[in-house]
Amino acid sequence: MNSYRKVRSAERTLLVLKSLNRRPITRIEDLMGDTNLSASTLVRLLETLSELGYVHKQSRRTGYVLTERVLELSSGYHGTPLFIDHARPILNALTDRLLWPAALATREGDSMVVRLSTIPQSPLAHTHSTLQKRLDILTRAHGRAYLAFCPAGERKELLKQLGSSLIKKEQSEKRLTPVLDRIRRLGYAERSHDLDPETTTLAKPIMTSKRVMATIGITFFKGARANRKEIVAALGEAANEIGELADSST
Repeated sequence: MNSYRKVRSAERTLLVLKSLNRRPITRIEDLMGDTNLSASTLVRLLETLSELGYVHKQSRRTGYVLTERVLELSSGYHGTPLFIDHARPILNALTDRLLWPAALATREGDSMVVRLSTIPQSPLAHTHSTLQKRLDILTRAHGRAYLAFCPAGERKELLKQLGSSLIKKEQSEKRLTPVLDRIRRLGYAERSHDLDPETTTLAKPIMTSKRVMATIGITFFKGARANRKEIVAALGEAANEIGELADSST
């Protein structure tokens, strides 16, 4: 038996975080059903979590999403760079301008992982969520953008790690070289055309003075009359802005 009474506010906070973790975007009504807490109590908890940086209230829709900062609560996790949360309004502005969903991804091992996504606010979204989705580094636009612009030594080590995958996919460093050369020449990457018959993604690297720290991309339907030049230009502006923010915060 415990020698003290439970701290109800802590218990309620954890219930809210667990509920928010179940969906890409969560409404007050969803939280009430999951936690059995009143709307007024939930609003107070959500406002507190928002002030602390763990929750973000979506514009345009009545709902809440978890921010990247919740990963700091994971055992052994040492935190994700603050630039990811700083990048959120830049991605939101990108989708407000182009309507298509935008995403920011960072490298984790031999994959790229989606850290931010504007799918909930895009009227042209192709799916309900891609947050925390792992993307193949060889065939996806984000992965190819990273590979093309990362230092040669890092690229060589990555391709060495992916040796068995390269064989399985009937690809080789020799075959990949012209693809990456073309990406560097154009300044952006596109996902492999045979991955999805309906959509494609264009991505650019987010560069700092030291390295490629992330990638930013836009996904759109292949049959839509999307202005590729406008998308690439807008991605470049956003990538530069985020890169400058990252440089200034280090």
